[in-house]
Amino acid sequence: MINIFLGLIMFMSITFLLLGIKRKSKLTIFFGAIAFIAPLLYLGFRNWIVLLPLVPAISFVVSDLVIKKRDSAQG
Repeated sequence: MINIFLGLIMFMSITFLLLGIKRKSKLTIFFGAIAFIAPLLYLGFRNWIVLLPLVPAISFVVSDLVIKKRDSAQG
């Protein structure tokens, strides 16, 4: 049951990521990346709680890189 819920969260996070890319919203991409990485850690690693503090930092880097790549591709 929890795997279905986490899969649903990951699907919604991909939707947020695509919406953030479309609107050029760094905050939407940030929250989408957090919602994608946290369940991924839970499903993929046994000691996932150790890596949980890194999720916001990784999400910030992802959002920054996505916005920069989109701007450089258009400019």
